[in-house]
Amino acid sequence: MKAKTMLGLIACASAYVSLSAFGNETNGWFGVKVENVEIVHPNCATNGAAVTIDGSAIKLEDASLGIDNFAEAPTSDGIVKISATALLTPSSTSDFDVSGSPKAGFAVGIDGQNETNFYGYASNSWHKLTGATPGAGDTSFSMILNYRDKVVSFYVDDVLLASEDPLILDANSLASISASGSGSITSVTGAYEVAVAAYGDKKYGSIAEASGAAKTASPEVDPTTVVKVVNADGSTEDAGAIADNGLSEIVCKALGLPMDVSTANIAVAPAATDTDVDEITLAVNVAGAPEASAVKYVVSNGTTSNEFEDASAVKIPLEAGNYTITPVLK
Repeated sequence: MKAKTMLGLIACASAYVSLSAFGNETNGWFGVKVENVEIVHPNCATNGAAVTIDGSAIKLEDASLGIDNFAEAPTSDGIVKISATALLTPSSTSDFDVSGSPKAGFAVGIDGQNETNFYGYASNSWHKLTGATPGAGDTSFSMILNYRDKVVSFYVDDVLLASEDPLILDANSLASISASGSGSITSVTGAYEVAVAAYGDKKYGSIAEASGAAKTASPEVDPTTVVKVVNADGSTEDAGAIADNGLSEIVCKALGLPMDVSTANIAVAPAATDTDVDEITLAVNVAGAPEASAVKYVVSNGTTSNEFEDASAVKIPLEAGNYTITPVLK
């Protein structure tokens, strides 16, 4: 193959709104690969570029393969992962070019000292990436496009690459992807992080992240009152909404309690090992809860209250009285 420019994947963005690292529940979104000597592209479209099929690879020779018309992703929290396996032809960094209003990209470049490195496109320019070295064969890489926090991250295999410059993502959503030049692509796939909670106008892949954002914005505010449930269809409940059992909806979601059952409650029992001679130690059964670690417990007798973050060690005073245990967000 001739040593022509191969710019890897270039992600373009539209001007309208459609993690955490990409570590929460994810949904497969779209893909492009070869099956039975044909290009298949579920949940997206390709531009019909002049390519050849070589086994399981899509070969480009001075061509531009475009991918767009993605299926809707109403349950996304605004963090998208684009992964690819491709043979990226190195080219001089002085020949790097972009078109189509790109917002993120990945390539192999040769600098003025004849050193070959990975490069990432962000903040309207290319940036040298360190942490992995380009090899002679295919490269498996990912771009995590965090539209919520306006940053992009680059990975080779599972290694996070570093840059001396901030990698800003100046976009709100994904509109298209293109691979231009000469090289081959085995697959391109897209996935998104599933939103489960929201704070303000941003969605998050975990209740803990949404709670953390709320506390960062307003340390004095109880996140239980401002973090919202995101439903399975992507719609959002009101902040502070109460379930049929009288508990906060967002706490019910964290603990896996049904919101439409008036008798649903947390199960509390004496701890298996209670060595405290001054208080009674209780344990809350949170086995299997989606986000037990996002919840703490307030013990109150109407006059005084104490908070406990360990569900296995909730303390009740020995003094007579009526004590209420209320789960809230940390």
